[in-house]
Amino acid sequence: MKKIIIPTLALLSLALSFSSCEDVIDIDVQDAVDQLVIDGWLTNKAEDQYIKLSLTQPYFDNSPVRTVTGAEVIVFEADSTAHPFTDMGDGRYLLKKEDANFLEENGQYALYVKYQNEEFTALSKLNRVPAIDSIAYEFFELPFAADDSSESEGYFAEFYAKDPEGEGDTYWIRTTKNGKLINDPGQISLAYDAGFSPGSRSDGLLFILPVRQSINDGLYQHNDSIHVEVWSIGLDAYYYLQQIAQESSNGGIFATPPANIPTNIFNRNGDSQNKALGFFGVSAVSEFSTVLDSTLARPRD
Repeated sequence: MKKIIIPTLALLSLALSFSSCEDVIDIDVQDAVDQLVIDGWLTNKAEDQYIKLSLTQPYFDNSPVRTVTGAEVIVFEADSTAHPFTDMGDGRYLLKKEDANFLEENGQYALYVKYQNEEFTALSKLNRVPAIDSIAYEFFELPFAADDSSESEGYFAEFYAKDPEGEGDTYWIRTTKNGKLINDPGQISLAYDAGFSPGSRSDGLLFILPVRQSINDGLYQHNDSIHVEVWSIGLDAYYYLQQIAQESSNGGIFATPPANIPTNIFNRNGDSQNKALGFFGVSAVSEFSTVLDSTLARPRD
């Protein structure tokens, strides 16, 4: 076998030549057409209901969200009863709680938004939701903390609820810890019947353990407050939220190119160039709150 000997001076020269070759590349990203973004989630909770409107922004634009005012926003019942929302001037459109008590189980509702001569519509149905029976917790000790600020010991919680019989119920589990909603897109917790996905044969059962324990964001401590809500959602909302979770964690060397997430909002004028983004959904909500009391913690098995 031949040996090729390169003088040290030549190696140094070669290294310098590579390190000095730096070209500045300007990426010319064309500004896309502004698209309306509709964030419309209504619930049967006795509280004010909001629908939020904004506009998309160029990829490298880090300025605050561009809110939309001056739009017409109405939700219709199946019998065409109209519920107009009030423009708050900050991108939020309000329906006061005393006017928002019309949502009923199995009711179908239509959203209508008119903005700059374009009309957008969406449909959603209010599905059933199971009651939350309780929240339990047990002491847990980690072998090491994730970082210096993490607790190495505390309590791991889980909620208990049973999926009603009849296949095809879908849910969104939302948790508030010490008054702060756990709202990281990568932590979206969804259930299909009592499991994760269609075909899991979990209809009519107690929610499976990973779903029950999805309410944890780190370990809980004594006197922490836990508020858990189960939202009924349609199958289209289930897949919409599932894709949001997938896109938010789409990174690394095996990442796939990001794609627009399908929406249930359509341009009524049939303008394929002026689409809207976002989603409109209606949900029945069951909820349960507790304050963690270490003296009542479930003993470890």
